[in-house]
Amino acid sequence: MASQYGVNTVTSVNAARPIRINSSTPIGCVGTVLLPADTTGMSEEHVAIFNKIKANEPLFFGSADTANEFFADFEGTMREAVDGIADQNVNSPLILVCVELESIHSGKVAENFYDDLTLKSKIIAAINSLKGVAGLVGYKPNLIVAPRFSHDLDVSTEMTSVAQRLLAMAIVDMNAADESAAALMVSSFGTSRVLLCDPYVKVWDTLQDKEVMQPVSARRAGLIAWTDGQWEYGFADSHSNRVINGISGTSRTVEFNAGQDCEADRLRTAGIGTVIRYNGFRMWGGETTDIDPIWQDHTRVRVFDRISEAALDGLFWAIDRRADILKSVKDSVEQMLLALKGSRVLLGFNVYWDPEKNTKANITAGKFYLVAEMQNMPIVKRLEVNFSYVDRYGDVLIKMIS
Repeated sequence: MASQYGVNTVTSVNAARPIRINSSTPIGCVGTVLLPADTTGMSEEHVAIFNKIKANEPLFFGSADTANEFFADFEGTMREAVDGIADQNVNSPLILVCVELESIHSGKVAENFYDDLTLKSKIIAAINSLKGVAGLVGYKPNLIVAPRFSHDLDVSTEMTSVAQRLLAMAIVDMNAADESAAALMVSSFGTSRVLLCDPYVKVWDTLQDKEVMQPVSARRAGLIAWTDGQWEYGFADSHSNRVINGISGTSRTVEFNAGQDCEADRLRTAGIGTVIRYNGFRMWGGETTDIDPIWQDHTRVRVFDRISEAALDGLFWAIDRRADILKSVKDSVEQMLLALKGSRVLLGFNVYWDPEKNTKANITAGKFYLVAEMQNMPIVKRLEVNFSYVDRYGDVLIKMIS
């Protein structure tokens, strides 16, 4: 405590605090793995890689390259998923929750897996476990995939729930037979937390030494994470119209005619991300299925998510402090948004104290309401160039022939 006599010094701060926006995009993936017979009880090597969340749900945490190397010889959907993610040259953290298969499955899971209710329950439980995974590895998933399982509505519903809890994005495979079936399946979704994918893609399976059809969700997650990592604010860029690495075809041909009505554009309008062949195989679509058109823009959702999460962490220091520090709180938010505007992530912003909510009663109770209005830089989704014939340059011809 301060002395009663003499000179006392007090250190105080009246300045904006830097609010850091997270640029990393951890990917949470749930899949199956058939461990070799000699891993019973897990060797020291495996113990170093797996940490048990609960029975039959080991957790792998690492990078795409290390995961791809480890699972290379294991049958199951996890090997397919990490291979697809690694193909996109991702540097983001991977959080992989593995469901160990019984030997009767031989590592391969058919699309009618839901006939095996025990396996389905394990997959759903594994997806649910992602809610608390940050306490184990220090990261929470920003993208959630469950290839070969997410086409089932019970599984995708659980993925959506977890995504909403974590402010994440669930990437769901549809595996529709045709355009009509895909459009019909969209009616089961209506949230800004889901990205739909169709169709499956053709890839080379090194374990089977042949071309196989695989879901595209893991590769799409890798593409999003790769786009995010291209610069500090990569999350403000769209992953649509970018080449997907590692695929050589699609399970069905998706018609795409630039500038004309076509299947690819109709799927995208319905909120389904698809794969087009146009100077390579490209992801086409960045729309959610939210009923509000504002939040159908996947990029806008992620920009506001990142800003909100940054504010939650960056302003936590102000809780239980004296209210005179609130000017620094406002300054901190303004400085964060100013940096985003300078980087052209935002077009503009306005920060002010809400005159209606900041009543005398709320101020007495220590409740304060700050409003930050902002508009993100729009993503170009349609460009029209009008080539119009005119005759006012006829004199040019006359000069040419004179």
